[in-house]
Amino acid sequence: MKLYPSIPPHLAEFALAQPIFFTGSAPTYGAHVNLSPKGLPAATFSIINPNLCAYIDSTGSGAETIAHIYENGRVTIMFCSFGLSPMIMRLFCKGKVVEWDQPEFAEWTRRMRKPIDDDGHGAFKGARAIIALEAQSSCGFGVPRLPECTQSSSPTSSVSEIEDPTNTVSQSEGMQSAFGDRKTLEQWSVKMTSNNKMRGYQAQNNGSSLDGLPGLKAARRDRGERFLWVGDAKAWWRKVVLGGWEGVLLGMVMGLFMSFLMGMVTTTRRIQ
Repeated sequence: MKLYPSIPPHLAEFALAQPIFFTGSAPTYGAHVNLSPKGLPAATFSIINPNLCAYIDSTGSGAETIAHIYENGRVTIMFCSFGLSPMIMRLFCKGKVVEWDQPEFAEWTRRMRKPIDDDGHGAFKGARAIIALEAQSSCGFGVPRLPECTQSSSPTSSVSEIEDPTNTVSQSEGMQSAFGDRKTLEQWSVKMTSNNKMRGYQAQNNGSSLDGLPGLKAARRDRGERFLWVGDAKAWWRKVVLGGWEGVLLGMVMGLFMSFLMGMVTTTRRIQ
C-alpha cells in the first residue's frame, strides 16, 4: 500500500471515473462499524483541492456516517476498479457534516460545482447533508475482476491502455459495461419531497445511530428535541466515561496508595 499526503491528479481522475464508492465509519465506543455504498461519484462527489473533498449525502434509512462524524470525525472513503487493472484508492478523512438547512449548505454545493435545485437543496431533492472531508490517500491492488470489465467499450483501445491503472478513460469505459445507473433512490427522494414526507421520514430514521449517538440535527429538531446540546452532552459524557474509566480508576487507586504512604511516613516521624 502506497501512502500519499494528498490526492495526486491521476488518482483524482481515477476516483471520479468510477461508478461507485464506499464510506466506512465507526463510533469511538460501540458495537457497530458502518460501511455504505454510494453511487454516481461524478454527480455527487467532488475533489475541491488535493486535500479537500466532499460528497452529497442523500436521505437513507439510517444516519450512521453522520452520527459517527459528529462524534469523532473519522471516515474512510474507498474507490475501486474491477477491470483488467486492479486498483483500490482509500481516502483517510476528517469529516464535517453540513446539513441541508444550514446557511453554508448552498455555498458547499457551489464549491462542489454541483447543480442546485429551486429549494437550494443540492443536486438531488432529498439530500440531507454534504459531508466535507479533509483527506490523505493510499492505493492498493487486492480487488477481484469482473468479467464484463475485461473488454473496453472502445474498439481502438489496446490491452496496454486498458491495463494501465492511470488510464481512467479506458477503466471507466469497461466499468460502465458492468455497472448501470439506478434511479430508484432519486425517484424515491423526489416522491417523498413532493409529498412533503421527507422531513417526517428523516425525523423517524435519521435522528440517531444504532449505538444511540446523536444523528442529523434537523431530524432531531423535527422529532421534538428542543435543546440539542443536552443530547450532545450526553454523548460526550458517554464517550468520556467509556473511554476514560480505566484511567480514572487507576488515578483513584494511585491516589489512595500515595495517601497511605504519606500517612505511614507521618506516623513513623511521630513515633521517632
